[in-house]
Amino acid sequence: MTATLGRTGHDGVGAAVPHESAVGHVTGAALFTDDLVGRLRDVLHAWPVQAPHAHARVTGLDTTPATVVPGVVRVLTAADVPGSNDSGTKGDEPLFPDEVMYHSQAVAWVLGETLEAARRGAEAVVVDYVALPSLVTIEEAITADSFQGAQPVMQRGDAAAALAASPHVFRGEFSFGGQEHFYLETQVSLAVVDEAGQVFVQCSTQHPSETQEIVAHVLGLRSHEVTVQCLRMGGGFGGKEMQPHGFAAVAALGARLTGRPVRVRLNRTQDITMTGKRHPFHATWEAGFDDDGRILALEATLTSDGG
Repeated sequence: MTATLGRTGHDGVGAAVPHESAVGHVTGAALFTDDLVGRLRDVLHAWPVQAPHAHARVTGLDTTPATVVPGVVRVLTAADVPGSNDSGTKGDEPLFPDEVMYHSQAVAWVLGETLEAARRGAEAVVVDYVALPSLVTIEEAITADSFQGAQPVMQRGDAAAALAASPHVFRGEFSFGGQEHFYLETQVSLAVVDEAGQVFVQCSTQHPSETQEIVAHVLGLRSHEVTVQCLRMGGGFGGKEMQPHGFAAVAALGARLTGRPVRVRLNRTQDITMTGKRHPFHATWEAGFDDDGRILALEATLTSDGG
């Protein structure tokens, strides 16, 4: 029997097909998380109170001035958290920190009838800080021997001996900065609580089940009492895999405490300053080679900024 090769009438390989979201995207019919705000009533808007230090201890937090700003409904602080005050997966990312660990970290959130009211309220919050020593570059961290996690070594052969025997040796050092993910829709969450107390969070997240877990333990609930849905990403690139959790938790906490829908949407400046990046790296290297340019040996140390 001779096998028939090539395409058949039912073979779709190589056929041109449109992207499944193309029509919705080009016509504007596709809904993203923030598009849902206009479909709800009495939505509250959140604005962060951001620290002006890279490393500092919070010694005082006075929210009273914010509460008299017209349109401000509530200020969220660590005292409002009924569960765990942590938005990370390792227990080391306080949602409302008493020790600031990076410039522009949010120490409180203001809920307002409008985004402008929330912004004015955040400006009115009085925070006292004691600045602490900080390491802000990889070179500073290396000098201070400030490392976290494992320091793996990859080795093959005797590089030191090969370098010593190489006719030519070049040495160098270079650094490159982190990359901003720069998704089209910034970090955004919209939380509501139904009449049975079920928490429903619309969130631009690459990891809905982990967002669900974090929101639940911040609220002191079981995971099945929280539902997280992502309509579509609006871009992610890894920047919405773990980082949406805290913003979703803030929205959910606000909704639980006020009984109203709460929207957390970072503007572009906030998103760039408040979220992490693809890691910057620093490298030192030494390469040995022969007269023909053939590399004989390499010793290199790569250090990543995991802060």
